[in-house]
Amino acid sequence: MIRMFLNTVRSALLWMVFAAILDGISGLLLVPVIINWGSGDIHALVWLLVSSLASLTVVFIATQKGYLAGGIVMRSLTSALIRHLPVSLKPIPSATSLVSGPVSHAMSIPAHLLHPIISGIVTPLTVILGAWILNFWLGGILLMIGFMLFIVLRFSAKQVSFSEKQVSVSQQNVIDKLDHFATHQPLFRRAGISQQQQQSLELSLAQQYQTQKELQRRSLPFHLLFSFAIQVSFIGLFALCLLAVNHGTLTLSMWLAAMLLLARFIEPLWLLSHLDQALRQAKKSLNQIAQALETPELHFVRSSPIPTDNSVSCHALSQRTAEGKTRLKPLDLTLKANTFTAIVGASGAGKSTLLHLLARLQDPSQGEVRYGNQNIALLSQEALCRKRGILFQDNRLFKGSLRQNLAVHSDEIDDTSMIAMLQQLNIDADHALLDADVGAGGQRFSGGQRQRLCIARLLLSRPDIILMDEPTASLDYINTASVIEQLLRAKQQTRIVVTHQPMLASQADHIVVMASGEIIDQGTHAELFAREPWYQQFIGGHL
Repeated sequence: MIRMFLNTVRSALLWMVFAAILDGISGLLLVPVIINWGSGDIHALVWLLVSSLASLTVVFIATQKGYLAGGIVMRSLTSALIRHLPVSLKPIPSATSLVSGPVSHAMSIPAHLLHPIISGIVTPLTVILGAWILNFWLGGILLMIGFMLFIVLRFSAKQVSFSEKQVSVSQQNVIDKLDHFATHQPLFRRAGISQQQQQSLELSLAQQYQTQKELQRRSLPFHLLFSFAIQVSFIGLFALCLLAVNHGTLTLSMWLAAMLLLARFIEPLWLLSHLDQALRQAKKSLNQIAQALETPELHFVRSSPIPTDNSVSCHALSQRTAEGKTRLKPLDLTLKANTFTAIVGASGAGKSTLLHLLARLQDPSQGEVRYGNQNIALLSQEALCRKRGILFQDNRLFKGSLRQNLAVHSDEIDDTSMIAMLQQLNIDADHALLDADVGAGGQRFSGGQRQRLCIARLLLSRPDIILMDEPTASLDYINTASVIEQLLRAKQQTRIVVTHQPMLASQADHIVVMASGEIIDQGTHAELFAREPWYQQFIGGHL
């Protein structure tokens, strides 16, 4: 990640280093100007003028290069995330805020942070080298001061970073409690504990305020330590040179030149004390982006034909976690084309894992899945997405109108089809509703409505193979019945549904019963009800 970042900003980096060197040289060229001030020699002044103009020109170019590099970093990282996130095998924490947060911070590194950081390192080193050439002792003293300030900066940065982490943990705890309080308001009101929850939240806010106040008090000395060390260094060298002037071992002009060099040496270092927090945030942002981009991903062939057969089968299919824990034991399964299959079993039986493998949301540890006679691992991403459609347990609507959410940029789905599908799922729909904005994540609608809207979106897209994970989990009896009716109507499609709903499972053509990561039985509703104890208990008195 760091290597990619440096390659992107290489040109800007070189210009910034060049600008910092010229800045240091311009400071060094003040020395001969001061020493030869009364001699009438203007050569030193001419060189200073040329160096200053060159420095200004290079600084301008370096600044422009930094802004350009920032834009390139933003575009490159955003494109990389857009390519990677849809095929990532693991969920990315805070994926929705990566672009607005870490990527924006990464963009600011070459645009705003890199130049002062390089100046704070390269310019003082240039001054030390020049001072050493002019006067060995002066160069040595500046080198010692620089080394001491580096140690102080590292020490204070570690202490401040520790305090900031504690503050961040405290703030995150309060944010989590605020989110919990806001999200579960209806539940708190129904349970009559809203007042107690509010008091608990207010107590947490007060505790967080006291914690943050105490941590800031403790970290304040370390915030000021580097600035204090710079002041002490300047005053100490000022006094030392003044004593040398009084004893006649240093001329007044050399003393003045030494003070100018010291000021030119310290000024860039002073900026580093103000950039410390920004640097830590930039490092944190780069680490977040790197973690997101380094997660394993699915790999697809460039192009492939779309399978024409709607049957689904798997052979010796198994799945293990990275730690070696078995989630799915080797199994074989064949589902006929255009049939309705329900996968049932206790929680943790491996139902969702099997569904994810059938949809190729992840690859198996062993075995293969086929649509018809084609291994889905050899399908292109476009062919796979056109062939099958998926409904997750946590489906969301994206920002925009309801029409945009249902059509998903397809010209083949008209308003009449949308309204008809919504009405069949017990949603009162008209053109005004289709034009309405759904809000962030579909917050305009209740959980059950969002679920039915996502089901409508999937059914309207008419994939050949439909895979659903708990489609009726948040629905009442009437709405569950409407979803079942739509699934039963889709006789030209293969339907595979993971469910804990007996009414839904009993309507399937074929039922697969799972336990502990393996298939323990399969058959029709009548066959399983006659012989499978778990299925008998599952159905119970529901039917």
